[in-house]
Amino acid sequence: MSKIISVSSDAMRKLNTPQILKSSLYVTWVASVLLLITTITGVQSQRHAIKTVGKDATPSIVTAQRLKDAMAGMDAYVANELLFPSGKNLDAVAGYEERREQVAIRLVAAAENITYGEKEEKPLEDMQRGIGDYIAKVQQARDFHAQGNTAAALNTYRQAADIMDDKLLPAANRLDTVNSIELERTYKEEKFNSVRSIFLVIVSGIFLLTVLVALQLFLSQRMRRTINPWLLGATALALMFFGYTIQSFSSVAHDLKVAKEDAFESMHALREARAFYYSANADQSRYLLDPQNAAKHQQAFLDKIAKVAKLPPGQNFETVRVASAQGNKVDGFTGLIADELNNTTFNGERTAALANLSALDNYLTIDNQIRQLQSSGKYPEAINLLTLVNTDKKDQPAGAFPQLKLANQKVFDINQKAFDEAIAQSFMAVDGFEVIAPVAIGAIAVLTLFGLLPRLKEYSH
Repeated sequence: MSKIISVSSDAMRKLNTPQILKSSLYVTWVASVLLLITTITGVQSQRHAIKTVGKDATPSIVTAQRLKDAMAGMDAYVANELLFPSGKNLDAVAGYEERREQVAIRLVAAAENITYGEKEEKPLEDMQRGIGDYIAKVQQARDFHAQGNTAAALNTYRQAADIMDDKLLPAANRLDTVNSIELERTYKEEKFNSVRSIFLVIVSGIFLLTVLVALQLFLSQRMRRTINPWLLGATALALMFFGYTIQSFSSVAHDLKVAKEDAFESMHALREARAFYYSANADQSRYLLDPQNAAKHQQAFLDKIAKVAKLPPGQNFETVRVASAQGNKVDGFTGLIADELNNTTFNGERTAALANLSALDNYLTIDNQIRQLQSSGKYPEAINLLTLVNTDKKDQPAGAFPQLKLANQKVFDINQKAFDEAIAQSFMAVDGFEVIAPVAIGAIAVLTLFGLLPRLKEYSH
């Protein structure tokens, strides 16, 4: 290495001033082009990361979760409809139709946002086929129910429920998983690429600034000119562009972290919890509709609620809420709501998450009352209470289940807003770089040329 440096120093000493000036000009241009390449490459990498997080993977994941809650909602409404004489529970009929339309809309939305090929296509195809089979079985159950054939209606509904549990919801989970895995993989890659891009921009930027400063010093010492205005302008422009690029890249990295880790991870947990709410609500209705399998439906209900919020021994929802409101983490409290409480970042998020916990507590309290009524032989009273739990009319107080959904949605909306703002800011941070970078680099090259051209002309005579 020392020999190379020695040879280079000797070579420089053998060059005359015009040769040094020309060589410096060429080196400046090379350094400028190097900075341009690293900047544009970095911008493209950053934009790909933003698109993946904000436009490709995350919307598909949310759509998959919404498909789950829409399909589970369909099933809950069918069960509620069959609890009453045919044509007597029109609210359940209307709710089923609304959910069915939402499933159709979201299947189309998911199909329009396919990014990862067959991995997404297969679960979507399974859902498209399965939903047709499910709807057909539901209609058969309704027909038997209208005929007064309770046993056939129940048996057919069980077949529909099996399609929901064994085909539709697992397919929605697979769609969620495909996009979640791709999101995690891409996010990790882009975090590394972001650091690498910033490093390369720093290296190339420092190289360019070093060349410009060294050239300014050379002119000052060799040609007795204190400042070369053109070179000073080129150096100032290079410094500003270098700082702007680093700041933009750092801003994107921060905004992506906010979008993915702070906002979307909460959004995903909340959407998953919402899907479990709908599915557990269907189990609650099945518990009353299908007494022969009541224990099975009750256990399914409890298993799903445990995935949302599982209390540690000796604690109840109120003690957990109070401790969490004080900023304390409750050991042994697990589930999706616990995950959300451990990731509260934005204004009003913790308060809304605690309200969600209280709404779940209220819902579970009433669920326990329904089961007590059923076990004591008060079947009509249990059905009436279930109806009140699901009441969602503008002219009546909202039931415990709509209140639970609303509380969940409020926390989700806070994170959705933060996510949208972070993604928008990320796009803005790299907007126009393909124009700004060439213009800035071109200006640096031209200013350097104008700064050295008069000096070169002095030696041409």
